[in-house]
Amino acid sequence: MYSIINALFHLIGFGIIFTSFLGGCIIEKRIRNEKEWNQKLFLGKISSRFSFLFLLASITLFITGFINILSIYGGKINLFYTEGWLIAKIILFAFLLINGTVLGPILFRRRTKLTQEMPEKKPDEEAETNLKVLNKSITKFYLVQFILLLIILFLSIIGAEKN
Repeated sequence: MYSIINALFHLIGFGIIFTSFLGGCIIEKRIRNEKEWNQKLFLGKISSRFSFLFLLASITLFITGFINILSIYGGKINLFYTEGWLIAKIILFAFLLINGTVLGPILFRRRTKLTQEMPEKKPDEEAETNLKVLNKSITKFYLVQFILLLIILFLSIIGAEKN
């Protein structure tokens, strides 16, 4: 019974991570299409809430994933090392977590700081170039996150067939 409840929370955690990713993408597109700088800054604050949601979901996934491992392999935790799909999933989740909680927020803070420092909200050529570079980096960030999420989902499906 407890393993079913734990698995449910694990699925909910994945859903929340995917929702925070999708919400972040939508806000990002809105930020880029917005003409008014104050509105861009406001949307940037909303975007930071998705980062917090990502962090909470990641903690949920970490805890419930560990409990799932204990539930499936019992007291013989060393047996899970033989499951290549699970090891790959854990490593990719670590990359997803680091990318989403460290690298992503750094990019967003840099862009927000640059946007706030623009004189009279009219960027000069250097600021415009920096903004374009940050926007490309943020696009790559979302692409990497999406690919990692898809691979983790794929590995979960493969692993569920084995167990």
